[in-house]
Order: sequence, then structure tokens, then C-alpha cells
Amino acid sequence: MAAIMTAFLTFTRPGSAFVYTTPLYGGTMRFIHEFLSPFGISGVAVPAGQTARLEAAIRASKDLAAVFIETPSNPTMVMTDILHAAHAAAQHPDKPLVMVDNTFLGPCFQHPLLLGADLVLYSATKYLSGFSDLIAGAALARDPSLIQTMTSRRSMFGNILQPDECWLLDGRLPTVTLRMNRQSKNAQRIAEALVEHPKVKCVHYPTLYNNADQIKIRLAQCDYPGGIFSMELHGGRSAAFAFLRSVRIASNAVSLGGVETLACHPRTTTHSGLTPVELEEAGITEGMVRISVGIEDWRDLLADFEQALDNVA
Repeated sequence: MAAIMTAFLTFTRPGSAFVYTTPLYGGTMRFIHEFLSPFGISGVAVPAGQTARLEAAIRASKDLAAVFIETPSNPTMVMTDILHAAHAAAQHPDKPLVMVDNTFLGPCFQHPLLLGADLVLYSATKYLSGFSDLIAGAALARDPSLIQTMTSRRSMFGNILQPDECWLLDGRLPTVTLRMNRQSKNAQRIAEALVEHPKVKCVHYPTLYNNADQIKIRLAQCDYPGGIFSMELHGGRSAAFAFLRSVRIASNAVSLGGVETLACHPRTTTHSGLTPVELEEAGITEGMVRISVGIEDWRDLLADFEQALDNVA
């Protein structure tokens, strides 16, 4: 949130507008609704993956300062076409910055700067750190002057990471690719197995897309599908809660990207601040469980999830 807040408050101003995809991380949504909007910075929401609608919103917006994309979306795993968004932004007379939250696929599997994005934002708490014990944010840019401008704002806000945490994070960055490769392979094997389970209504994961546009975007901008998937269970909230109470290896907890496997119920945790209408529009259902797969043996994790599903009435 420090990275997102600094980026927005550096490159937007009262009276300006920005276009953003939904759903977003719950903290980002709260920042938009509870801070930016009352401050006079208006956001235009567009459902993730709707390329034509995103381009139309960019073209129609006045005093446009930024386009903010989270892809894949949290927790529905819908991808947004970065290249087309960047092209639409470049054609706009206001030349808005394209900012991408790349936390889910990280620097290993998706490269927004190569697709035309101006800024890439990370929750370094997640995959970059990898051990669920460090809170940090990070920003990357194609143009060094953007970072220099953000640095001056950061000094004003005081949201600067402590030296010891910088040292810890720096020591973990060399293993990001190793960890994420293992997590992605684990997640793919598990997601593709669980999609056949009778208690599972559907699984949201990049290799399981059945929408032609989503498949096209994935093949164009992602190297690997990543370590996160969401599944919807038959039986709604009671089924989701029964599953979460029954997992043994995985922990029933929020956050993601750590070496340990975590599972949560987004509707009552990470996205509980959204209104019922926003939840429905985003496709965050009562029966949805989001799983961040760790580096444990995938066969142990699959067995754990299968026994937990067996406990769903």
C-alpha cells in the first residue's frame, strides 16, 4: 500500500481521474473509495479482462492521470491485456501513466514494463520476500525520472522501508525464481486435479481458462501460470468454511506468496470491505476459496485438499 499510495499521490491530483480494473486487492479498493474519492480524485471502474471496455473508458475520460491494472485480478484470476491498455493510454491527449500491480505473477512470470506499462508496483511482502514475515512495497519504472519524482514524495510521506528490512529483502531476491517456479508447478498440478472433484464447482487458474480472450492474453503476456488459484465450491459459504476448517497442511490465513500454503475466504477476509453489489459484480462468491500454494510436496497438498473436500457436506 505504501507503493500504491505513493504512486497515486505523486501522479494524480484533485480534479484528475484514473481508470482502474476490478476486482482489486481489498486494501487498494479501500484506498480508492475512502481516500482518493473524497480527495477529489475520481476513479472509473472497468471489469478485469474487458479489453474493449477498458479502451473505451480510457478514451472517454477527461483529465486522465493514470490507468491502474491488477492482473491477474484478486481473487478471481482474470487477466487484463496490458499491451492494449498501454496503447490506448498512449493515444490519449493527457498521456496518462499505466500502472500495473504485478504482485500475483511477480517479476518471474509477467513483465509489464516490456508491454508498455510505465510503473510496476509490488507488495514485496508476498513473493519477493517469500516468508510471510516482512511488510514492504516496491515500485519499478521504465523512466528513472518517475522514480526520482516518487522518491521526493516518499520522503515527504515518510513511508520508507527500514534498513534492516531492506537487507533481509535483498538477501531473499536471488531465490525468487526458484521459489516461484516450484510454487507455480505445484499450483498447476493441484488446480488441474481439483477441477475434476465433485465438490468443486469451478477452478479459476490461468491454465484452466475457457474464454478465448483470456487464453489469448495469458499466452501473450505470461510465461507461467503462477502459484495462486481460486476455487468455487458447491454449497456456498458453509462449504467453504467446512473446507477451511478441515485443511491440515495448508493454513487458514490471508496473505499469499510465502513458502507455506495459505487458504482463505475472500468474501469475509481480503475483500470484506466491498459492498454486496461490488462483490457480485466482481464474481467473488460465497463459495470461493483462494489458495496460495507454497513449496511443500504437491502430492501432500493435493491429498490435504482432497480430504478437506471430503468433509464438505
